[in-house]
Amino acid sequence: MATVATDDHAARVLGLIDRHAPELVAFLRDLLRIPSVWGDGPALTAAAEHLAAPLADAGLAVELPGSGTDGMPNVLARASGAGDPGDALIFNGHMEVYPPSRSWRRDPFGGEIDGGRIYGVGVADMKAGTAAMTMATAMLARAGIPLPRDIVVLAVPNHFEGGEGTRQALRDGLRGAYAINCEPSGLRVLTGQRGIAYVTVTVRGRAAHTTALDIGVNAVARAADIVREVLAMPITGPDGEVLDDVKICNAAQISGGVAHNLVPERCEITFDFRFPAAQTQDDVLRDVRAAVERAVDRLAEFPVDVELEATCLKNPRSSLRVPPGEPLLADIAAAHRRSTGEAAAHDVHPAWPDTPIFWESGIRAVTYGPGSMDCYWDDEWVAVQDYLTAVRTYAVAALTLGGTDA
Repeated sequence: MATVATDDHAARVLGLIDRHAPELVAFLRDLLRIPSVWGDGPALTAAAEHLAAPLADAGLAVELPGSGTDGMPNVLARASGAGDPGDALIFNGHMEVYPPSRSWRRDPFGGEIDGGRIYGVGVADMKAGTAAMTMATAMLARAGIPLPRDIVVLAVPNHFEGGEGTRQALRDGLRGAYAINCEPSGLRVLTGQRGIAYVTVTVRGRAAHTTALDIGVNAVARAADIVREVLAMPITGPDGEVLDDVKICNAAQISGGVAHNLVPERCEITFDFRFPAAQTQDDVLRDVRAAVERAVDRLAEFPVDVELEATCLKNPRSSLRVPPGEPLLADIAAAHRRSTGEAAAHDVHPAWPDTPIFWESGIRAVTYGPGSMDCYWDDEWVAVQDYLTAVRTYAVAALTLGGTDA
């Protein structure tokens, strides 16, 4: 096991971070001004180059390898430390953001600061966390502190594809002992998260003219009945038992019909389920199929298909419960206390960071980052101080992880 750096080293890097706070905030503002919307290869490449620049300037070995999605690279940077490279700490975050809603009152790509808050689309989900891990690593390198282990920065452009960039880096041979996923956690140390199942329900009917309703079978009307039943249904575990966990299900998309004067023969609905640790995506599919059978009849004549969306098939987004007593939880909580003077709170994420991917690869991982776990809202913001706290905590954690291991 790699040695743990001294408290003097932690004080040294924290002092450097505090002295360079304006630079760190400016770096985040410039990242927010890059419109790196999911799928925009040139903008995501610009974001990758922005993240890579301070790491290269600090002397890290930096690459922009493939992410598993054409036209948009990962950022992969390594600061060398003591011990085996396989004992590395991996900082993990994503660069892409969802398109802003039309209800924004501020410039969504302005990086505006007002009242101690920094505003921008994706600042919580998760440019503040990605910038913080980048600058924490750069500050450690600039401080010239002997690192107890290698530090790897892994920023991906395609987390929304089921963690594809993270999976690609691991497929390409990235290894480590620890990972900190920097998704927004409200600066809480997260003990778990929900999984995701995007479920597509395709409903069939029979086309006819509006004046011949007795001939037609309306797929949209059938779909409406299914939506009501799915939203009302209980959630069940592997043995079919009803679970007490809060159900999170969004009827996210619906499309159907071809003309205003025809009975629609097809309608498609996509449900977004965030399932608890007691469920799997197969349990979710079983629940939805049972709801369909309750909601509509004539299934033999007009079948309804219930399927997982393609990226859920390629990259299943499993739920996670960090093993009780996992030392990494205590390590991150101790780093938070060292950087803030306050005890860390704990929580479970209702969304899906890439953290389970690391556990599935044998790498112990925890989520901790600045910003609300609500992730996406009009005039999205992160407190500037929370961003700087994350930089401080990540730097301390990189020096002290493993201190509570038996």
